Amino acid sequence: MGKNKKPKSIGRLIIDLTPLLDVIFIVLIVVLAGQDTFNMEADQKFAEAEVYVSEADKKLDEMEALVDTYAEQMAAYDSLSDYFNAVTVYASYSLENRRLRTVYVMINNEEPVTLNLTPSNTAETWAECKRMIEEVIKKDETLPMILSINSNGDEKMLYRDDESIYAIFKDLQNVYPGIISIR
Repeated sequence: MGKNKKPKSIGRLIIDLTPLLDVIFIVLIVVLAGQDTFNMEADQKFAEAEVYVSEADKKLDEMEALVDTYAEQMAAYDSLSDYFNAVTVYASYSLENRRLRTVYVMINNEEPVTLNLTPSNTAETWAECKRMIEEVIKKDETLPMILSINSNGDEKMLYRDDESIYAIFKDLQNVYPGIISIR
């Protein structure tokens, strides 16, 4: 036999598990402590979320109330034509060519009817405008009529067009009772 050879041991191998159990218990304590912290944070986030949901529910209720109010107002607005007629007339012109103008006639807040106004058809255009207004009046002469001349935003109206519209309103007021004109 050689010098450096160890004899074979026949026996049991003994492993000390105490440090391993210590490490397992420490990890278990850390996990449990972390779980409590996680649960506290989750509870806090859940409470915050409940507050946000409550605020959102309040806002939703407010918005639903506004929608209901607007729906009622629109229904009332739509039924206003049962109580009176409203006609708004406006004439605009092109800055490049003041001879070419457009007359807008809006009846009971519907989409405006446009009439082209040129030097060659001035009398016919104003007669058509008057005819359209009279047609509304004749549908139910017992309803009051509000006639208004309204400007359209930044656009300007020529003085002669304003005077022509006002003359139509005055003519109609002389023929039909219950007409109010607003200039």
